[in-house]
Amino acid sequence: MPKSLLQSFLAACALFVSVSVMAQTVTDVPLSDADVKIKSAAQNAAQNAVQSAASEAAKKIPTAEEIAAERARLERMRAALAAERAALEQYKADLVKRQQEAAAAAAKAKAEAETKAAAEKAAAEKAVGSAGSVPPPAKDDPVSIRNMSPEELQRQRQLAIERAKAIEKAVAAQRAADAKKKAAAEKAAASTVQTTTPKDKDVATMKLRKITQNKVRYVHLRDVAVNYGLTFAYTKNANKISGAVIYDKTRKAIFSTSYRDGMVNGVQVYFLYPMLIKNNEPYISEVDFLTCLDPLLRYKTPVKLGMKTIMVDAGHGGSDPGAMNGTHKEKVYTLQIAKRLQTQLEKLGFRVIMTRTGDTYPTLQERAALCKKYKPDLFISIHCNSSTNKTPAGIETYRAVPVGGTETKGSKVKTEKQSGNEFDANNSRLAFEIQKGMIAATGGTDRGIRHQAIYVIGNASCPAVLVEVGYLSNAAEVKKIASPDYQNKIVSGILAGLAGYGSFLR
Repeated sequence: MPKSLLQSFLAACALFVSVSVMAQTVTDVPLSDADVKIKSAAQNAAQNAVQSAASEAAKKIPTAEEIAAERARLERMRAALAAERAALEQYKADLVKRQQEAAAAAAKAKAEAETKAAAEKAAAEKAVGSAGSVPPPAKDDPVSIRNMSPEELQRQRQLAIERAKAIEKAVAAQRAADAKKKAAAEKAAASTVQTTTPKDKDVATMKLRKITQNKVRYVHLRDVAVNYGLTFAYTKNANKISGAVIYDKTRKAIFSTSYRDGMVNGVQVYFLYPMLIKNNEPYISEVDFLTCLDPLLRYKTPVKLGMKTIMVDAGHGGSDPGAMNGTHKEKVYTLQIAKRLQTQLEKLGFRVIMTRTGDTYPTLQERAALCKKYKPDLFISIHCNSSTNKTPAGIETYRAVPVGGTETKGSKVKTEKQSGNEFDANNSRLAFEIQKGMIAATGGTDRGIRHQAIYVIGNASCPAVLVEVGYLSNAAEVKKIASPDYQNKIVSGILAGLAGYGSFLR
């Protein structure tokens, strides 16, 4: 109600009250006709003034519709203020989140290589600094927002816009730093792959000089070295040529002119034939080159095979105790090691098939038949060695004899192909990796990769090896083989060999 109208209304009421009081005061005093007229006129004037003021006041009182409209306007203002507050809250949350992300990125960058950590950390700190340079938002509780003037509200809105821009700038800087870091890592990875895993050359494209000697085909060893990017050198004994070596920074193969045994990448390997010197030129047998040397010098296998199901064969069993030394029986230890290997393989997610799980004796033919039936990806037969000489000790790994080759302790040339010969190259690599792994895990004597006409691996339907984990005839080694700790080492060595073979497949 306007102030002037209220004052008029109050004055009229006061006049009415005054007249009433005066009339009451003189009630007991006799009045003349003139006085009665004056009293009546005064009362009428006062009533008229009050009614006029009340009428004017009534005209100025807002209606229900006007009150509802005013309430709606106030609600809209309150909603607008609430929206502004929500926006400010979101900006604050975004700022906190971006600062946390920047801090996490800085912590991760700090853990990287020392040469790159300083630059990455500086970039992250710079990004965080950009976000932190914006003043924090003012207190924006409901009371303060409600009491904000339009100017203050506009100022807060401008601050929020500035903070959002700073956050976007910080995020862009961090993304640029991450992209730079990723590009550097990819470049380093590409460089590493290029320098450590060059592409293998196809044997069919190699130019190799060949000769035939005593019905055995040989390839020129210098040519082999050239095709693999290796250096060739003769080895001498008492100033006489005793063999040769081909090598680079990561690969090395040693050959002898007198014996079949040599060395490839630190593991003893029995070749099928000794190295040959013909017309003062070095040669190795073609079958050694194709089925033994080439698979061990390659970075990747040319034949991609699976490695999900493994058949584990515990040698001997039942009525066949195998080698014995007093109470020590080969069949007992082969089954113990096979079960330990089964447990570890299954933990790693492999499917394992056992040729026997108890003291039974599947025949050699039955074991080979199981391999053909279940079609595993690998076949591993576990045995213990023995000798009438009590001195020998150590680990040997056998693969099937390739066609055109001979047994390690024999001279008869194999002429008939078996199913196992389909995998000669993979057999060599599998034998190499397992022999290498077992020697490293046990510290045992390396007695080499050998060739023997063993029925179960010759007739296998997948890459197959037979491991001789040690000599029961050796007093010290038989105690190791009987030990659970040493058996676990043997298993660890086989697993390491499988891991190496798996990397060769990929």
